[in-house]
Amino acid sequence: MDGFSIVESRRSVGRKPTGLICLLGGALMCVSLASPAMAQLRSGRIQRSLYQHELQPEAEQAAYDDAVTTAAYESGEVVSIMDDHVVPASCAGCSDGCQSCDAGLPLQGCGAAGCTAMGCDACAGGYSEIAPTCTAACPPGCGPLQALWYRLKVRAEVPIYWRRDQGPPSLVTSSDVGTSADLAGQLGESTTNILLGNGALTDEGTAGFRLTLGTWIGGSDRFGLMFRYWTAGDLDTTHRFDSNSFPILARPFFNTTVSGSEEQDTQLISFPGESVGNIQVDTSSMVDGLEITLRRLLYKDRFTRVDWLYGYQHVGIEERLMIASSTTVTANTPLQGTNIAVSDRFQTENDFNGFSYGIMSSRRFACWKMETMFRLGMGNLRRKVNIAGSTTTSSGGTSSVANQGLLARNTNSQPLVDDTFVVVPEVGINFAYRLRPGMDFNVGYNYLLIPKVAQAARQLDNDLAVNLSDPLVGALDPQLDFEERRYWLHSLGLGVQFRY
Repeated sequence: MDGFSIVESRRSVGRKPTGLICLLGGALMCVSLASPAMAQLRSGRIQRSLYQHELQPEAEQAAYDDAVTTAAYESGEVVSIMDDHVVPASCAGCSDGCQSCDAGLPLQGCGAAGCTAMGCDACAGGYSEIAPTCTAACPPGCGPLQALWYRLKVRAEVPIYWRRDQGPPSLVTSSDVGTSADLAGQLGESTTNILLGNGALTDEGTAGFRLTLGTWIGGSDRFGLMFRYWTAGDLDTTHRFDSNSFPILARPFFNTTVSGSEEQDTQLISFPGESVGNIQVDTSSMVDGLEITLRRLLYKDRFTRVDWLYGYQHVGIEERLMIASSTTVTANTPLQGTNIAVSDRFQTENDFNGFSYGIMSSRRFACWKMETMFRLGMGNLRRKVNIAGSTTTSSGGTSSVANQGLLARNTNSQPLVDDTFVVVPEVGINFAYRLRPGMDFNVGYNYLLIPKVAQAARQLDNDLAVNLSDPLVGALDPQLDFEERRYWLHSLGLGVQFRY
């Protein structure tokens, strides 16, 4: 055979397109094929592509035929001719090995082999054998709900989350032994050491969980539906200090009890010869969210897909800060043996509910797939602040309780509820490697920013000002300094995706 050429026949109303393949060699043999999936080398008025070659010697031709595919694009679908077989668009467009060859032609490579024989998958059968292949396509006559199930994608990930720390002011101080009781633990003194506060409490990451479900609506992949739930896990920290490690231990504050004589002061928890005790600071942070998103096709070709995203988004952030101290008087005074337990509790809740709008794109590179996403959430952020304190004094078998602590008192303990409009940006990038058709391994990074969040530790009076008079006379300290911050959350996750 000397060569071949492809001749296109025109469409006519009521007739199927027909192609004529002429093989020239020694004698002329013409084979006419009539098929609804026959390749069209034109789309409207645009000539897309045509590949021709002169046949190589017989020894080289077999390898060449395995590598060359004559392709054309019509209405966004790939149609191929290879080895004298017409490949239906449902197979030629197959990019993940999960579409069926419903034309019933004796083709190899579609399905479990990922269409490698059709030249549309460069994995070339090199899949890992750790999971079964994807299931068959939805059978004819299946209902809408069954069709959603057959086109379902499930992605499960275990990300490591990092979140913005609460960053409280100075909460616990100490001083060198020998410092006088009047100056022990006071802020601003050269002998004072800040044991906790005035900066981040922790920068630890926590293991979370993210589940994404996706499917296509209708008979095409033009519209899709996604549901995602995630939790960043609970970040709980405990910091404990006692008089065995720190003979001088104090809780600092700015004393405004006497007007005109405001000064730095401390509540001494332990001091040599006078008292022993301990301080414990507990923090907790819980973050989770969910989204329901509609995908609408914006652009698609053989390797790339771009979608608009529209949907509902929810993010919840709960934080707590608790400071508890216990002091036992050891000095030889009438108060010897008296125990004083003081507790301050600060708690916040943030709930965002809004409409989300964004764009998602994906690009395939052989067995790899890169997916990027940018989204803006717009809606209402409800902030709640609850502050409470207590002081329990025990002596001689009797005890009394007051509903005020050191930093949480009647002046700042009224519950607060506030609503504000926010815009929540989110970006993500994900890389997936196809272990075999229907199963991908994923590595992804995600960043979320929520403005105007009320964090628990930021609701303390910025100056730690306290008016100890009871009944209250003078300054209304401490005050609720309602502080809002930009709250960020980012994650690095590993996961597996299954496609049915």
